[in-house]
Amino acid sequence: MKLGDIAKFTYGYTDKAKDFGNARFIRITDITEDGCLNSQGAKYINLTADSKKYLLNYGDLLLARTGATYGKTLYFSSDIPAVYASFLIKITLDNNIISNRFYWHFSKSRLYWEQAEKLVSQGGQQQFNTNAVSRVNIPVPPLEVQQRIVDILDRFDTLCNDISSGLPAEIEMRQKQYEYYRDKLLTFKELKKEA
Repeated sequence: MKLGDIAKFTYGYTDKAKDFGNARFIRITDITEDGCLNSQGAKYINLTADSKKYLLNYGDLLLARTGATYGKTLYFSSDIPAVYASFLIKITLDNNIISNRFYWHFSKSRLYWEQAEKLVSQGGQQQFNTNAVSRVNIPVPPLEVQQRIVDILDRFDTLCNDISSGLPAEIEMRQKQYEYYRDKLLTFKELKKEA
């Protein structure tokens, strides 16, 4: 299906990012390479009646629409008050057809990026606006199949990135094991010299 047939798009809020405020101000630079929220360098705004219209909910999707970061998609996995900036597009999917988490995983796939590279406007400042992104074709299996795919991909993501239970923790344990055996194997009893 074309994304434009199953989604609505909303451009973000324009304001000046500050060091303090009562809501996090999510900008393009806050989306990591793997589509997560960067915890470093957070900026804020103070909520107003107008900016409250741009508050995010857990599980919302944000798309970077311009520059070198175009096409990166954030799955907002936080409950903190946050507003998204104007160079981002909120993608509101028809969740009777496709889940946000399934789309987020899709947005990191080769199939997605091959399309994004063809649809982005070329020129000084690349634009991946709603006209372009709405033409992205998405495989849309039944919701129960989407959930199984999400469960598998989330487990892999945890194994690769979760410091407490994933690959980094395994590497750390193996390093400690290596150091233990290295020290045991390279420690010798001193031979007593015969007089």
